[in-house]
Amino acid sequence: MADIPVMKFGGTSMQGKHRFGPDEDRLLEDLRRMDEVNEIYRTLAQRRNSARARRLAQVARDFILPLHREGVVPVIVVSAFDWATDKLDQLAAAITSEPSRREYARLLMSGELRANSALAMTLEEKGCPARSLTGREAGIVTRGGAVGAQIDHVENTHVAELIDKGIVPVVAGFQGYYRDEASGRDEVSILGRGGSNLTAVALADALEQDSCIMFSDVDGVYDCDPHLHGDACKLSKVTAQELFEMDPFPQVIQREALEYACRCQINVWIRSAFESETEGTLVLCR
Repeated sequence: MADIPVMKFGGTSMQGKHRFGPDEDRLLEDLRRMDEVNEIYRTLAQRRNSARARRLAQVARDFILPLHREGVVPVIVVSAFDWATDKLDQLAAAITSEPSRREYARLLMSGELRANSALAMTLEEKGCPARSLTGREAGIVTRGGAVGAQIDHVENTHVAELIDKGIVPVVAGFQGYYRDEASGRDEVSILGRGGSNLTAVALADALEQDSCIMFSDVDGVYDCDPHLHGDACKLSKVTAQELFEMDPFPQVIQREALEYACRCQINVWIRSAFESETEGTLVLCR
């Protein structure tokens, strides 16, 4: 199959480093002068959405539109906006200590659906044909039930059809679907925290690619935690086995996703979503 960049953007990548825009301090001062609670909430919502819209435009401008201008159709996998999954999990916990696994999965997957439709809308506004896809529409078939599912295989027909038409698939990560034997119906499933990494690796394998790219708020893999060690050195290349042997396992990729990449021999790039010219680290899985 032709070269198809499979690119995953994490929650901070989608949200941006500033939740309410670059002048957040001034916003807080303005809020202190407001009397109406509804006015405060409305202002925060407006500013948060404006900040997200600007960030989505940056993601499109720096990483996707250049490929589109070259006639390359990438496959984009997105996580929920930063903190969205935590907030949805807290909502479920506030309702009940034992939520239905089906409804819990559907609640948590809504974060990715909001993010991928917003990015698809951004791309189309900029003249790049795009289509948001649920995990089911992207053909992510799972096993193991509704929560904490594992990917069984990927039916790539619909994604491949969109690519052939020049339409960028924007896939909601972290989710898929399975056949529920009790009801005889297809049901949605979620893959576990960090599952968007797994979605990206599985799609790269299904599309016969030899690598995929994980964009996040880090610019690569370091020999030790750069937040704790000032002399930490970024690695240009590292083997998956070396990552598995690090203690603790570096939080730059979901462990299950790296294991899947090794089984399928898919190399993984770890790159910064905020420094488009920075090369990052190549994790060798072959």
